[in-house]
Amino acid sequence: MSKALVAVRRFRNPDERGAATAEYAVSIVAACGFSGILIALLKSSAVMSLLKAIINYALKSAGIEGVQI
Repeated sequence: MSKALVAVRRFRNPDERGAATAEYAVSIVAACGFSGILIALLKSSAVMSLLKAIINYALKSAGIEGVQI
């Protein structure tokens, strides 16, 4: 281990022992909140029609016609 890393570990505050766990918990809560917002956006009719239009365009450009999603 390098001397700088050993020095950092020596001077670390012992009261910050669970700080990393708390940071992981905050990031997990933020990720869940972001996914909730993303799901709400994807369920909206405007985004659904946009996605359907993109898929239909891709299918038509691939030569598959007559498919309606």
